[in-house]
Amino acid sequence: MPKIIENLRNDILSESLKIIEDEGVDRLSIRHLSSRLDIAPSTVYNYYDSKEQIVGALIKMRWEKALDDIDNMCRKKINIQTALSEIVENLRSGVRPLLQFHIASVTEKGRGEGFDFNIIILEPLNRRIKLMLSGQGYKDSEAEKMAPVLSRLLITCMYDVDLGIDSIIETVKKI
Repeated sequence: MPKIIENLRNDILSESLKIIEDEGVDRLSIRHLSSRLDIAPSTVYNYYDSKEQIVGALIKMRWEKALDDIDNMCRKKINIQTALSEIVENLRSGVRPLLQFHIASVTEKGRGEGFDFNIIILEPLNRRIKLMLSGQGYKDSEAEKMAPVLSRLLITCMYDVDLGIDSIIETVKKI
């Protein structure tokens, strides 16, 4: 009789994330994952076609969490400098490693499919940053102009660890 596992899709993602955090994204494989979950590799393939697809699902999960965190900051009306610092740290720790792997895998010939960066990443971030700025007292027209610039700077800071929040604040003051 086959083993019945509740919430296996969540277990696969959770264990994949543990492997990535503990051992690095390069150590994630269907075989290694299935061994840690004590299931057959074919069971994992029932849910995900590849390691790249698992990482894509993790990016989406982590990105949604980052956006939820930004929504919470908007509701709490956290100071914009504090909020931007927290956003950069969340992106660096939670999204960056997965996104780097994803970009590397889609640029290799024949591996995985990319996603529309503007629709998945940039547009939702722009909307939230605009709301955050409006909540901080910026006029809608100012927030409309500043949000795309801030969003792109936050993404840049996610990748460039030498670029700090102070650089972003100085740029915002110039707008």
